[in-house]
Amino acid sequence: MFTRKKVLLIGLLLAGSLFIIVFGFFHFAPKKASDVKPKIMIVTKTSDPNVEFWQALAAGTKVAAKEFGVDIEIVGPRTESDVEGQINLLNTIANYGPLPDAIILAPIDYEEMMPTIEKIKKAGIELVTIDSSVKSGLSSSAIYTDNIAAGDKAGTEAAALLSSSSRVAIINSDKESLSLYERESGVRQALARFPGIRILDTYFCHGEEEKAYEITKNLLSGHDPVDGIITLNETTTQGAARAVKDLGFQRGVKLVGFDSSIQGISQLEEGELQAIVVQKPFNMGYLAVKTSVKVLNKMKVDSHIDTGSEVITQANMYTDENEKLLFPFGER
Repeated sequence: MFTRKKVLLIGLLLAGSLFIIVFGFFHFAPKKASDVKPKIMIVTKTSDPNVEFWQALAAGTKVAAKEFGVDIEIVGPRTESDVEGQINLLNTIANYGPLPDAIILAPIDYEEMMPTIEKIKKAGIELVTIDSSVKSGLSSSAIYTDNIAAGDKAGTEAAALLSSSSRVAIINSDKESLSLYERESGVRQALARFPGIRILDTYFCHGEEEKAYEITKNLLSGHDPVDGIITLNETTTQGAARAVKDLGFQRGVKLVGFDSSIQGISQLEEGELQAIVVQKPFNMGYLAVKTSVKVLNKMKVDSHIDTGSEVITQANMYTDENEKLLFPFGER
């Protein structure tokens, strides 16, 4: 015979059991797809922590990832000229997974990478490119500096620093990079407007600062005069500026480079560099993640977003706007 106490106890036990069952169902049940954060893989041109352009870009992606609620992973080859290393990274992602929802890619050599990029698209992964573009239709959006315009700015600035009969050398990093090819085209386009200025040649350092240093030393130590040097990215600029300093500013050579870094800012202050064309890598990274999220949500995006560039000199480097470009980590 059940007493009131027994009935009450049984009721409490049943209620407790029901609570555990319901709690367990909601707590341990598999999450819905809508609860899982989208995964975006970011493949840069190098994982070298000393190349501040890519560190600034990574900082922009991290701010955007937090703001838009996505998970990101950033990978890259050892150097900016390691096409095979970048292709291997993409093949690993495509072949072994887990597949991300989107890839943000800075292609070193878009033509050589085309079969791998097509494989990624066939796997259903959305693609957004940064720093340069790929074949039309493969990338939902390309977010990069207008490199021809940026190169034109560098060439125009160099011409303003030189006499009308000067001799100029160009130091590039990689023959296969579309962005650097366009940048050099812009430099040559600008210098062509000054018929007396002669371009000696383009010299390649293959992504190695020390090689850029040696090229510059050889140019400045040779018998033929070199009045100006134009370098096309952070690696070439830092190597060339070190050589100019180590040779004691011989012959008053004018050096115009690309990209901002702590070392580059110091070189500009010390007069080893006369000007740098600064891109906006933080903004590029932020907009790449923002655009990828839009693509994943089936929203319309621009096929190309130009993040812009500015010429920075010793005279204007500490204006409010230019300080934001030189020290971009608080900017979006």
